Amino acid sequence: MTSVFWNGRATLGEGPLWDPRIGTLYWVDIVGGVVFAQVSGADRPTRIEVGAQVGCLGLTDDPQVLVAGMRTGWHLLDLRTGGRTFLADPEADRPACRFNDGSVDPAGRFWTGSLEDGETRAVGRLYRLDGSGAYTVVDQGFYCSNGIDWSPDGRWMYFVDSRADVIYRYAFEVESGAAAGRQAFADTSSIPGIPDGLRVDANGDVWCAFWDGAHVTRFTPDGTVAERLPVPVPRPTSVVFGGPDLRTMYITSASIGLTEAQLAEWPLSGSVLQRVVDTPGRPPALFHPAREVRS
Repeated sequence: MTSVFWNGRATLGEGPLWDPRIGTLYWVDIVGGVVFAQVSGADRPTRIEVGAQVGCLGLTDDPQVLVAGMRTGWHLLDLRTGGRTFLADPEADRPACRFNDGSVDPAGRFWTGSLEDGETRAVGRLYRLDGSGAYTVVDQGFYCSNGIDWSPDGRWMYFVDSRADVIYRYAFEVESGAAAGRQAFADTSSIPGIPDGLRVDANGDVWCAFWDGAHVTRFTPDGTVAERLPVPVPRPTSVVFGGPDLRTMYITSASIGLTEAQLAEWPLSGSVLQRVVDTPGRPPALFHPAREVRS
């Protein structure tokens, strides 16, 4: 049964991230430029104003420091002070583009996709950021770069292009960080809604939130739809596994673009939902920055 974890109203809630070291759920409001942090059992989250659109987060070796993909590039974010350390901004020469979703791979590199604001031109890129701050364009030609995660054995990397209605899969090499042979893992054009953020559970099943579909769908490792969970929001955006046993699925959502009538029909839009699932997720990987955070 799905219940409410946070009964707030984010404009574009996204990027849920669980830190098992401190029992904390993070998520962002992209257009609000806010990072939320809520310790398990707390009544309400802490708000961290970051001063720019923030699309995604990753954990680092320091539980008080996150790596963030923002409108202004990649930064290390000190949760104690709000201080930021700039790493790089590969989209600086493309002001109509920004980072969207991102995730840390099994070897500790931060992968981030970009998009053009209008999502009408396939100019989005898929980047790999190393701890040194060096980055690589691994692939490009996407309308709306979205959910990124890996199979439990690290052999496959999943990546969404929302506006193309497809979840891709790459052959992945953990040691080198090479991702090659992009292929369609799941053509979602016949599924209601648009594929958004995703996570892979301990069995290798892929859970994807469907924007404008009001559901989260589970795919088996061969791309077959195995389960569809309805949710009480029309625009779920992403999922993450958390809680002490990684069996709580947290689901972020958006209220952006909904009419007053739609908000009345779907009053939980923008909230964070939670649901206990049978199969746990996997512990998140950590980004290993070479730089110290400056306040």
